Amino acid sequence: MKKIITASIVCFSLIFSAHAQTPQKSMNGKQGKETRQMLKDSLHLTDVQADSVVSIHQEFKDKIKAVMQNSSLSANQKKEQAKPLREQMKLRLKAILTKEQMQKMQEMRKDKTDDDDQ
Repeated sequence: MKKIITASIVCFSLIFSAHAQTPQKSMNGKQGKETRQMLKDSLHLTDVQADSVVSIHQEFKDKIKAVMQNSSLSANQKKEQAKPLREQMKLRLKAILTKEQMQKMQEMRKDKTDDDDQ
C-alpha cells in the first residue's frame, strides 16, 4: 500500500513539475521568432533593435494584462491605469527606433486592429 501511495505521489509530482516547466505564451518560442523576424523585415530593424522591441512589447504586455485582469477595477479604471503604461512603452520604443520605423510600426498596429475589427 505504501508503495502505491509513494508511486502515485511521484507520478503527480512529475506531472505538475512538467506542467510548470511548459513555456507560457511569450516572445521566446517559434511565434516569438517569427514575430521578431517579421518586425525586423518590415521595419528594417537591426538585431539589437528587434530584440529590444520584442522585450519592450513583452514587458508592457505583461503589465497591461495584469491591469486588465484585475477584477477589482472598473472598465474605466483599467483604461486609466493602462494608458500611462502604453505611453511609457511608446517612449521606450521611440528611444530605440527612428521616426520612420516608429511611424511604420504605428501603421502596422492600426492595420492589425482594422483587420481584427472586421
